Amino acid sequence: MRKILLCVITFSVVVFANSINWIVDIDKAQKLAKKENKIIMVYVEAKHCPWCEKMKATTLSDKDVVRNLNRDYISLKVDADSPKTQKLFGNVAITPTTMFFSPNGDALEMLEGYQELEFFFWGMGKAEKKFKALEDKK
Repeated sequence: MRKILLCVITFSVVVFANSINWIVDIDKAQKLAKKENKIIMVYVEAKHCPWCEKMKATTLSDKDVVRNLNRDYISLKVDADSPKTQKLFGNVAITPTTMFFSPNGDALEMLEGYQELEFFFWGMGKAEKKFKALEDKK
């Protein structure tokens, strides 16, 4: 019995350590981003979108991406077809789309479509540079 329990605990730690801490409430994400002064990464997906599933299974499951997002960003996952998403972000025609915003809602970067790992990191870097420039102006 102890061996089974140990295996379950070990499996849980490995699985959850390699996943993004998603927030699905837009207001909660913005409040947390302001409190922690972090960039909001918005991942816009759609039901029945094979490229969204591929991106979640590859790029967004990479250990370095997960570590960086969980440490330095507030990660928000939204449905492209949701009325609230459409009201705040407009009609997102391409899914997945990844957007980066400052805690105050300033657009920093947008990546449309499936992103390979290297290009996703490039987009994160651009967002971070723009965020730092905004912070330096304060």
